[in-house]
Amino acid sequence: MAIPELDISARGGLLLGAYAAGRSTQPNLLTRGTADQAIITGVATAASYGWSVSLGSLLRSTARRLPVPIAAPLVNATTAAVGLTLGRRIDAHRNARSAVASLAANTVGAAGLAGLGADALELARGKRGGRVLAFAAMTGVGVAAWAKTRPGRAEIGSRQADGSYAEDTPRDLSVGKTGALGVGTALLLWGAAHAESILGGVVARGAAKVLGGTPDDHRTIGRVGATAASFGFGWGAVSAATAKLTNVGADLDTANLDAPTLPEVTGSPQSGISWEKQSREGARWLSEVLLADGISGVMKEPAKQPIRVYAALPAADSPEKRAELLLRELDRTNAFERENIAIFSPTGSGYVNYVACETFEYLTRGNCASMAIAYSVLPSALSLTRTDLGTRQTEMVVAGVTERLLAMPQSKRPKFFIFGESLGCKVSEEMFAGASDVSLKGYGLEAGVWVGTPAFTKWHKRVWGNRPQGETPQVGPDSIYATRAISDWHQLSEADQARVQYLLLQNGDDPVPKFEAPLFWRPPDWLGPKGTRPPGAPKGTSWLPVITFIATFSDLLNALTPTPGTFQQGGHDYRVEIPDAIRKVWGLAASKEQMHSINSALRERELGWELKRDWAEAEAKSGKKQSEAEHDVAAEATKWVHADQPLSSDDVERIIREDTQPGTNPPGS
Repeated sequence: MAIPELDISARGGLLLGAYAAGRSTQPNLLTRGTADQAIITGVATAASYGWSVSLGSLLRSTARRLPVPIAAPLVNATTAAVGLTLGRRIDAHRNARSAVASLAANTVGAAGLAGLGADALELARGKRGGRVLAFAAMTGVGVAAWAKTRPGRAEIGSRQADGSYAEDTPRDLSVGKTGALGVGTALLLWGAAHAESILGGVVARGAAKVLGGTPDDHRTIGRVGATAASFGFGWGAVSAATAKLTNVGADLDTANLDAPTLPEVTGSPQSGISWEKQSREGARWLSEVLLADGISGVMKEPAKQPIRVYAALPAADSPEKRAELLLRELDRTNAFERENIAIFSPTGSGYVNYVACETFEYLTRGNCASMAIAYSVLPSALSLTRTDLGTRQTEMVVAGVTERLLAMPQSKRPKFFIFGESLGCKVSEEMFAGASDVSLKGYGLEAGVWVGTPAFTKWHKRVWGNRPQGETPQVGPDSIYATRAISDWHQLSEADQARVQYLLLQNGDDPVPKFEAPLFWRPPDWLGPKGTRPPGAPKGTSWLPVITFIATFSDLLNALTPTPGTFQQGGHDYRVEIPDAIRKVWGLAASKEQMHSINSALRERELGWELKRDWAEAEAKSGKKQSEAEHDVAAEATKWVHADQPLSSDDVERIIREDTQPGTNPPGS
């Protein structure tokens, strides 16, 4: 099969795309698999290709109007020289307008250089070996770009001193597959370029019929039209995925179809919010409430039945009504008669961190009430436009709680805590964005813990200020402490830790606190000069527009891949750190033996409830599908518990009975 001949603009795009493909292999925060690398390479290459052919078409359209024999090379050379001259070096402290201007100049210059390369290849166009020469040039550019990534010397951010990786599930990148991927990407890109050329030609001919002139006069319109069609396809795919995920987030698990019977829990017969109004994550959190007997069994002390109240998104049609429903649930359950209450700010899907909540219930011996209010049922990446709603709702609830606390005698007021994770951090922290640090006390909040705060959270940025990332942080005003990595918190003295009342934790290799739009146009401070990078940042890598953004987004997708019942510390996983952080910052007492029991129980419950949900889904099937599904669940459970022999159905059911409520005497045990 003959290699298709491409027009000159497409060849320029391939050269710039090949350069992007080679540079896209540099390491970032977390390990990546072959498929991850394929996505990063594909997106970076396609973006570079699209930019180059669109600008290249415009430059060649301009050149055709000049009465000069070598107009195209002159225009490309001039563009490259001017663009690269005006494009100054960009650093993390450049303001957005200046950084974007420099980036634009640099990318224009790069497109001009790619155009010059295409001009050189044009000399062999139509001649024997011309196509092979073009393909070889593209491959050579890609290999040279790959060599600039310092392979073998640059290090992934999650890599530890002993060679291990601080991740839930480190991914392997096969050298052989990566090489094949490079060749495959080049061939695929060549084919896509050919298809794009055809589509661009169709649009250009259509424009000529409407506007007059020849198709060559409208080649730029054709290129832009082809690019727009590609983006339109992508937007349609995202919209379809959003609709599907909305249905998934609203549906209850098979294991949680029955409403709770405890009056202390939302959705019970005594509750003001019916079980039919719950979302998947809300129902999970409410169904998995700790029982008083289980707390007593773990803590070896008397315990009360904890309170859990939740306002799901479907519970009401406005934030005001949703907040009012939650406050009514607090009043109904006599939550303010408990010694401790806490608001847990959920992620976009409505998920509440059960490790934090269960730790709270264990440490208070059940003498507590936990609340949460949802603002979306979609994954956090698709819930970004709903964070303002989440903040507004949270403010209403906190204001209502504070009003009730102030109406009580001071000696009888419960302590009021706050916890946030991931997008839930942004939702709850932005309550304080426009006020002074002292406002946290003004809200009546005794203490707070936030883990994995997103990079675009305004209050977090204000707390951090202009301090360089290479500087070890100290406890700030109003007892606020923001870390660059968990090691910062561990290195504080016991006296300094005791001063902290509002803790903002993050792992150094967590992409959530690092992923933000400015990665497109300027380098982040965590990719600063050698010796200034914080713990967990990659070593030996460089900021690259588009590529660093896409690579960090890929890390974002891989940041949390936990194995049920096995706690790790790294990426966006904070299960190891949360229990002790809650104990210290919220000032809740427990002995070493009790903390050991709590940590064991947390792991058991995670495994037990995950298996219960999966097993219920399997049993809901019929015939052969049920047997196959049960076999798959048992096989997964075998890996999760590291069993030497495959687990049977009886083994799985035993784990579910014993691990969903550690410390109790489950029926049938």
